[in-house]
Amino acid sequence: MQVRFGKRKRIRFSDRTHPVAGIVSTIIGVVSLSILVILCIISEKAGGNAGIAIGVVGILSFIASVIGFVIATRCYRKEDIYMTMPTIGSILNGMLVIVYLLLFFVGVM
Repeated sequence: MQVRFGKRKRIRFSDRTHPVAGIVSTIIGVVSLSILVILCIISEKAGGNAGIAIGVVGILSFIASVIGFVIATRCYRKEDIYMTMPTIGSILNGMLVIVYLLLFFVGVM
């Protein structure tokens, strides 16, 4: 569909949409990043002895990041969508998965 306003350029409207799964993936990534920052602050205030609850919350946040990454990568198969949100979601969640794995391996050693 094209619309023309006087002598201005034509405006084209496309049928593309932002996929809901991409938006959900990005939200999961932002929440997981927020949880990571909060857990780091709590651990720093406790001197590294914050207890088992902080570890459980960290593992749940890691699982959420993995789910967010999978959701974002599934969006790439769809047609006629904007790729902005799935790209942000996959990059953010992928980086968080790597950070959580690094923290896990440093904690084990």
